[in-house]
Amino acid sequence: MAVTKTNFINYSRCPRYVALDDLKHEKLNSMVTLEEYRKEEESEILKELLGDMYDEEGNDLIDTKNEHLEVMLPYYNAVELLAGSIAPKYFDGTFKYSKDTLEQESFDALINNIRYICYVDIYNETKDGFNIIEAKATTTKKYIDLGCKQNNEFNSIFMKDEKGIYHLLEELNVNIEDYMPMKKYEYNRAKLFDRYAAAGHYVYDLAVQRYIIENDLKAHGEENKIKNVRYYLTVLNHEYVFDGKYDRGEPVYDTDANGNEIVCFIDLTEITKEYMDKIDLDRQRVEGYIHDLKASEVPLGEYCEIKKMTKCKYSKICWSKLPKTNSIMAYIDGHHGFKDIDGNKYERFDLINDGYLSMLDVPEKMLNRQKNVIQRRALESGKPYINKNKIIDGIKQIEYPVYHLDFETFPCPLPRYRGEKCYTQSVFQFSLHIESAPGVCDKEKDHYGFLAPDHKDHREELVKYMCELIGDKGTVLVYNDSFEKTRIKELAEIFPEYKTKLLKIRSMIFDLMNIVKTKSSLYETLGYDKEEAKMFNYYNAHMTGSFSIKKVLPIFSTLTYQGMEIGNGVEALITYANFPKMDKLDFEHKYQKLVEYCKQDTWAMYCVLEGLKQEVDIYSLN
Repeated sequence: MAVTKTNFINYSRCPRYVALDDLKHEKLNSMVTLEEYRKEEESEILKELLGDMYDEEGNDLIDTKNEHLEVMLPYYNAVELLAGSIAPKYFDGTFKYSKDTLEQESFDALINNIRYICYVDIYNETKDGFNIIEAKATTTKKYIDLGCKQNNEFNSIFMKDEKGIYHLLEELNVNIEDYMPMKKYEYNRAKLFDRYAAAGHYVYDLAVQRYIIENDLKAHGEENKIKNVRYYLTVLNHEYVFDGKYDRGEPVYDTDANGNEIVCFIDLTEITKEYMDKIDLDRQRVEGYIHDLKASEVPLGEYCEIKKMTKCKYSKICWSKLPKTNSIMAYIDGHHGFKDIDGNKYERFDLINDGYLSMLDVPEKMLNRQKNVIQRRALESGKPYINKNKIIDGIKQIEYPVYHLDFETFPCPLPRYRGEKCYTQSVFQFSLHIESAPGVCDKEKDHYGFLAPDHKDHREELVKYMCELIGDKGTVLVYNDSFEKTRIKELAEIFPEYKTKLLKIRSMIFDLMNIVKTKSSLYETLGYDKEEAKMFNYYNAHMTGSFSIKKVLPIFSTLTYQGMEIGNGVEALITYANFPKMDKLDFEHKYQKLVEYCKQDTWAMYCVLEGLKQEVDIYSLN
């Protein structure tokens, strides 16, 4: 059997994965086809793409179907080809790269009758050796953000050399202490060795690649070449700004106005070298798992990646022992662990593996966070926790008319329109319900919206219509205001003729989550002490630890997303992404369903606000 790089990474999670993957001993001597290899790679690539597009806490990611993810594959292929075309600016020699695996350079190593195989995104042969360049559709931000502030200036553990290639500070003949304390440097550098961390995930992938390549060279008597091979990641440049240049309708990613290329290269040769002993131990474990297949239960752990897009595909089997609602995972901030009265800390996974599965299984004396005590009380009593005074004071901050606003965006890996960056949340739709006075809003008659009918740049039309609808007085109500505020600020910079109006709209934004959850700074200005200000205002056991509007809505309304053809953000963006592929009838149908979904979001905010008013009986106070 040929164990692909992707399978190696997954097999090394835990012993059970290999057994559940239905691996048979008779397959050990067979070869994987190139088509099978690419299919495995693509499955992981697509997950990683959406993982970059969404926060790890995004509930929309968890049950996304693979067929929905396929729409993103062309963007990944484009990143590979862009990296290959730009690489000659930074490296000498010849290059071999292709979106077709058949034309990529491959390596394989036979170790103890198991063949390990990998293909290289960009193979760069030089005078003295060769470079391995792996393209990833993530951004430089994951790496540049590893660092700290010194003298009021942020410094990264990575810096560009004279060619423009990123290296660790230790490799550039500089004094690290001039940039950050050595302890801070080592702390951030260590994150590169955490395969489940944002940056470490891709470094581990490259290290597995290196391990296979080095063993291939050794097997062919070319061990002397190892010292002349360098290993790079090429990732999207988070500082690159697209200037809006097109050729035959396709964007042209030339160097931007600030001299940025759309991709950057990161030299990880020394880091991956340090990984080799670890990868060899992982390989030995994988070999043991293959030869001793055991599908019995294993401890749950970080390797399950349960709340990430890259979660183990067998997580539903292993995690089925936890209750579907109000498991120990529902404790807010539970990832920080729990402490007993003696100060001993217990990690969440350790408690789960010891049989503490539900919220009520955790001893109350170990709930050292007041918010967790509130959660437990709400679950035990069946009654919600509510701070009526804070909710009333929060609602009083809302001025009428209220404009319930929601955006739908496409966080494309590659910028599509002028002024956008990689993974810019490109706004293609908005929904607006206008509540003219308290409780005065009709779901249909008072609804307005805009949805781009294709992938042409309709942002200015969207902005113009939104500015016409929203007046200069009142409140623009959103749910999780950082998202809408950031989008409006971006649009204001791109369309200066609407800047004054857009920034006015931005200043009118109020976050409905401030009333449901809390916002410390807001409630401190309203006279609450710090402890009460930071504690949430409302909690119901049905929320199961989440303040997302989809969890809050059923508590205050019979409105539901269940049964909707488009029922979450991922389905919305995938539908929009597929517009160009649809025939007329399918497009008209999907267009209307997308309108209905976004309308549901803003009507949901109206329903939640009304529910909160009734909960505190605010109308009787007027």
